[in-house]
This record gives sequence, C-alpha cells and structure tokens, in this order.
Amino acid sequence: MKFIFLFLLFAANFCQAQPEPAHPVLKSALKKIASFNEQERKLEQATGFPLGLHGAAEAKRRHDFYVALDREIKAIDPLQLDFTDEINAALLCYSFEDEISDYAFKSYLNPILSEGGFFTNVTGIANTTIRTTKDAEAYIAKLNDLPRFMEEHFELMREGLRLGIAQPSDVVKGFSNTYEVHIVTDPKLSTFWKPFSKKPGNLDQTVWQSIQKKGEDAILSSAVLAFRKVKAFFENEYLGRAPKNPGAQFFPEGLAFYQERVKHFTTTDLGYDSIFQIGLKEVYRIKKGMEEIKLQVGFQGDMKAFIQSLRTDPKFYPTTGDALLKEASFIAKKIDGKLPLLFGRLPRQPYGIEPVPADIAPTYTAGRYSPSSIKSTRAGNYWVNLYNLPSRSLYTLEALTLHEAVPGHHLQMSLTQELENLPTFRRNLYVNAFGEGWGLYAESLGYEIGLYQDPYSSFGQLTYDMWRACRLVIDVGLHAKGWTRDQAVEYLAENTALSMHEVNTEINRYIAWPGQALAYKMGELKIKELRKRANSILGEKFDVRQFHDMLLSEGTLTLRLMEKLVDKYIAANR
Repeated sequence: MKFIFLFLLFAANFCQAQPEPAHPVLKSALKKIASFNEQERKLEQATGFPLGLHGAAEAKRRHDFYVALDREIKAIDPLQLDFTDEINAALLCYSFEDEISDYAFKSYLNPILSEGGFFTNVTGIANTTIRTTKDAEAYIAKLNDLPRFMEEHFELMREGLRLGIAQPSDVVKGFSNTYEVHIVTDPKLSTFWKPFSKKPGNLDQTVWQSIQKKGEDAILSSAVLAFRKVKAFFENEYLGRAPKNPGAQFFPEGLAFYQERVKHFTTTDLGYDSIFQIGLKEVYRIKKGMEEIKLQVGFQGDMKAFIQSLRTDPKFYPTTGDALLKEASFIAKKIDGKLPLLFGRLPRQPYGIEPVPADIAPTYTAGRYSPSSIKSTRAGNYWVNLYNLPSRSLYTLEALTLHEAVPGHHLQMSLTQELENLPTFRRNLYVNAFGEGWGLYAESLGYEIGLYQDPYSSFGQLTYDMWRACRLVIDVGLHAKGWTRDQAVEYLAENTALSMHEVNTEINRYIAWPGQALAYKMGELKIKELRKRANSILGEKFDVRQFHDMLLSEGTLTLRLMEKLVDKYIAANR
C-alpha cells in the first residue's frame, strides 16, 4: 500500500514497448498480464474507479489468473534461462505470490493500514490536470463514483469483521482527521476542488463556468457524501466490532499467514523466531554505540535519562514548519553535492521537498518519499511531516533525509525507472527488502560523505538503526509471541530516542502491516554483508562507486538475486 503508485504505473505502462525476455513462456506471461491489465483499465474508464474490489468473486478471478501464470513459469527448466531471464522469472513469481496470498488468507477483506487505506488513497485524484472538457468529464465521473467505491469496501470489511480479519480498535481510533477534513459545506474548501481552481487557457469562459458548476455539485453530492459514509462506517460500525488484541496470530490461520508475510517482506526462508533472534543481537550491538556517544557528550545519567533529555530539550526541535523544511532542504542539498563520491551514475529526475499532506499527517511517519513517473511533469518528492512539531527531532533529520531522498529512495527508484534494458514491470516493481534495505543502508553512507559531524546527529543515526533492529523484535513479538501494544510501545521507547508520538504511530503501523517492518534491517544486513564480501575478495580492485552502480543496475531484486548479482560482479572483477 505504501508504494501503490508503483503498481498503478505497472498497470498503465504494461502495453508500451518494452524489452522482451528471451524465454517464450516469459514473453507469453507478459502479454497475458498486459491483456489482463488492459481489461481492468477499460473497466476503470467505464466507472471512474477500478472494479478490482468486487468481493470474493473478483479476488478469486485475480487469484486464479496469477496461480496459472505462476505454475507456467515455475515449470520452466532453470537451465534454459540466462541470468536476465532468471531475474525476470523470479520477480514475476514474487509479484504473483503476493496476489495469491491476498486471496488465500483473505487479506482483501482488510484494506486499511494505520495511516488510512482505500479512503485516503482516493485523494490522489485531486492532482488531475484539466486541459479539455473530456478531462473534466473523466474527473467528475471519478468524483461521482466515490460513494460506490467506498460502499464496496465497507462490504468487504464487514465480512472481515465477521471472520476476525480486521485492524484492532487502537489502530482505527486515529482515523478521524483523515475523513473529517473532507466533510465540507463549501466545495472550494475541498481537496477535490484543486483541478477546478484554474481555467485552462484553451477553454471558453462559459464552458469553464459550466464545468465548475458540475464540479461543485459532484463534490457536495458525491465526494462529501462518500466521506460522510466513511465517518459513519468507522464510528458506528467498525470501532464497536474491531478486535481488541493486536497481531496476525489472532486471524484465522494467523501464524501461517504471518510466516508467509515474513517470507514476502524479507524474501528469505527464515522463520520468524530466527528473525527475532537477529533483532535481539542487533539491539545489543547498537546499544553499545549509543552508550559511547552518551559518554562522549558528557551526559551524567543512564541511557533512559539521556533519551528523556533528548525528547524534552527544545533545542532539538524546530519552532516552525518552515524551519523544519528549510533544514531538511539544506541537508538534502549538502548530500547532493557529495553523491559523486559514491556513485558513477546519478538519476536525471529531480526531487522536491514538501510537507506530508495535512489530512494524513497525524498518523503518518516523520518522512516519506513520494515517487513520480519519470514521464510525469511532477518531480519525486521527499515529504517531511510538520504535524506536532515538538515530536520532530532535528538530530534524526540527517538520517531521515539520507533514507527518503538521496542516496536512498529517490536515487534508487529514479535510477530504476531509467533502466530501459529492463521490462517495464521491473522498472516499476518494488521489493521491500531491497528498497527499504537500501534506504537503511543509505543512512550509514552519511559517514562516508562527511555528515554526522555533531555527536547528537550520530546518536540520531544510531537511534534510527536501533529503531529498525527493534522492529525485528517487536514485529515478531506482536504477531507471533502474544505481545500487547503496551509491551511494544515500552520496548521501542526504552531503546530509541524517537519521540513518543512517533513511537505510538510506529507501533500502530507494525500492528496493521504484519511483516513489512522486517524488510529494512534484513535488507540492510544483506547489503552490508555483500559489500564486505566484495571488498574482502577484490581488495585494491574494489571501487565503491562501481559497487553501488552495479547493485542498482538491475532494479529492485530479492535478496537471493542480489547475492547472485554481487557474486557475478566479484567473479568479473577478480
């Protein structure tokens, strides 16, 4: 859900010319997917929003389609595949398995996360640009389709509640801001008014006024109505029936579902108990580094007192949203100037820095990367959360910027979109273990380009590293070991210097999204392991710029494929 944009690109671009795999079964699979996506696109054009959530029947249709393709590809003799097609086959099956799991464990009945879901995602249509009357008609059709779209999801979620596949009440309680903001009496105060706010130069004024009037009517009679329905559903139906206990273990087939999510998000075959133990070891390792910095700054007191001082000292927090954005921009520009030290190839797509949208900011993370198609008129954006400024620590801002902007998500995703030698589905695919592992690895690169000069920023980097180590412990604890929400909050609060607002939003996120939090640390550990291996074997021949360019040269990968890529690189440069 975090990168739903990438799926939309995948669907939209599948019919465009793309490099074809060599193996005929893989060629055939891509054509079948293109045809399948084209059918869904036509359905969307006919209604306004996709009909892709028409309950169990639609979920089964998707499941059966992907099961058949998965079997065809897995039946290929591996010896018939060159390395490129080995990657193509593995990544196609990786994406199929996610669709297959969605039906097998009925995840489609639970279409929300702690930050929102189907009802917050629709606000993206407000970025529509109206140039013609046809554009206006299509946008108004989407607005008028919103009540139907919401009601379909309510039906799915009612069934989820009946079966015990739902988010717990603690997660849902924070949703009110995400829908209240859209319940307006003046259409011009609505997010959805944005496309009607500026007349295109080629449209007659009378025609434009007619379009605006239809837009006003659609906003008030459909968009606002849809969000009133969202409010009534969550407050009158969902909250009263939502589970009290967090964790996938309480779902039907809960532990089997969680283990499947562990496999999907880490792209390994490790059991969740093994990952729990890796997390404990990482927590112990990082804690020693945090203790060293506490002594370096001369703090008198234990780690708990030091963390409390960081959370409460005003000098570590911005006083205005503009100040926070300016500081993030300054850090990002400093990093931009150092990137040639670490990379031979840099993306041509620029990025901007913007606030997290106000309607989702209260339940959102401290920052996020919002990608954009390389063919779009919009740049990628590094989002910085301005909500609750006393919770937005400046000592973690360097690590956040390295992760979300450069050399983290913006650099990795933009370069992937530029890889014209790859099939389109790979240019738009996102494997969490690779992408989030890369983002966390990027935080550590700050030391190699001269960031973290302030010991408090170094502590911020360590607290971010500790945060991801804690995720291995907390995620497994919540979903497989019976941890309560309070236990999880206490563990994260004691081991990191994240603000308590962030601690609480993070724990809700782990509860709502089983397994995803494991991707970061598991991916980062593998990247560091492979860099160490390459450096050790190649010695003086090792070039960090060449290593990074190679690692990003095939787009997003599973950890097993990444290891094979690095081994080929080592063999070629020995």
